[in-house]
Amino acid sequence: MDQFDRGSKMGRATAERRRSLPEGVEVREGSRGSSIRISFIWNGERRKESLKIEATASNIKYASRYRSEVLNAIERGTFDYARFFPKSSEARKSGTPKRQTFQAAWDAYIDGAKKLAILSPSSILSMKKWAKARVLPKWGDYKLNEISTPDLRDWIISLNESLSSKSIKSCVGIVSNILSQAATDQLIPNNPLDPIKLRTVIARKQKPTEDEADPFNDEEVKALLTACKSTEYRSLIQFAFSTSLRIGELIALKWEHIDESRGMIQVRDNAVDSEEGLVEKGTKTNRVREVPLLPAARDAIASMKPITRLLAIGGYIFINPNTRRRWSGERTLIDHWRKVVTASGIRYRNPYQTRHTFASKLLLSGEPELLVAKLLGHTTVEMVRRHYGRYIKSADGLKLAGEYDEFGRIDETPRQRPKLA
Repeated sequence: MDQFDRGSKMGRATAERRRSLPEGVEVREGSRGSSIRISFIWNGERRKESLKIEATASNIKYASRYRSEVLNAIERGTFDYARFFPKSSEARKSGTPKRQTFQAAWDAYIDGAKKLAILSPSSILSMKKWAKARVLPKWGDYKLNEISTPDLRDWIISLNESLSSKSIKSCVGIVSNILSQAATDQLIPNNPLDPIKLRTVIARKQKPTEDEADPFNDEEVKALLTACKSTEYRSLIQFAFSTSLRIGELIALKWEHIDESRGMIQVRDNAVDSEEGLVEKGTKTNRVREVPLLPAARDAIASMKPITRLLAIGGYIFINPNTRRRWSGERTLIDHWRKVVTASGIRYRNPYQTRHTFASKLLLSGEPELLVAKLLGHTTVEMVRRHYGRYIKSADGLKLAGEYDEFGRIDETPRQRPKLA
């Protein structure tokens, strides 16, 4: 093979290798061997920076990953030229980067969450509400490196005056996400929240949260149903008590999800609030589950058939009695719930307790824990045991199924003590 042929083959090999390179990665051939260069857009201009590494297959993959880190930092507004390319002349021009505020970091975090779809629409809406109400008024103007552990501890303690422990954790979670990302991006040396143990700064409150079981007894359920002024809302509450569906699942339930021949309900969708309004997605566990159609649930949907099947509302079973349309969201439904509970004269509990009432009723009737867990949409029995191990009550208080007349007792007949030798 002559020199021309060898040169041609080497040229074709080089061209082939360049065509197969990852986007933004180049291989440069020189008298001292090959090297790798990556390109990206910075401040509206294309930049090219060399990596002083040989152009091997593994190094090319490394260069592609490194470029991705650069692009991610630019996207988040945290790009520091000198950190990524300390020997570059462009780094010297850029100078020391400006310190980022918490507000800027929060905006970048939310934008990234939306683009990458790493958070659900309802989660983003909830986080933005807490951020606007509690987090940004306190920390928004702070530079990230100005936020200290003592200041964070004092802030968390102050939240105890007006928020539940669950709400406090929601606020702290937002701050932790931002500071953890800032530490990862090396904007701050570490997350100043890490040394704080929440159990030492969040007060233990006796008021039950929606996660704690506080079920209604039979008389209270009847009082609630009697207090309903409309067939639409009475059917909804009756169905909720006899199926354990969540509020969003009730709003999203359609006639096509009811299999009356099998006596089953297929829980497929969940309606959640978002910035764009009410949206439907899969269930909380992203699994379709089946729930038996108990007699009370059958009666409830039978009452709704002549009402909703005549209306063009997309096949939804339950509607707002005022608007004659599908419920617009969780908040509207909860407002109706408050009015009904007040009219019934019973002690207020949130609508989530309809799930706890359903579960308690089945467990008191002897249904297996695993079955109840599946009907609630849990994958294990741990949630059932956690919620109902101490709080399952009937109308007469705590009730035990077995007979324990001899339990913990001793025979009252005096026994003759053995004589000592």
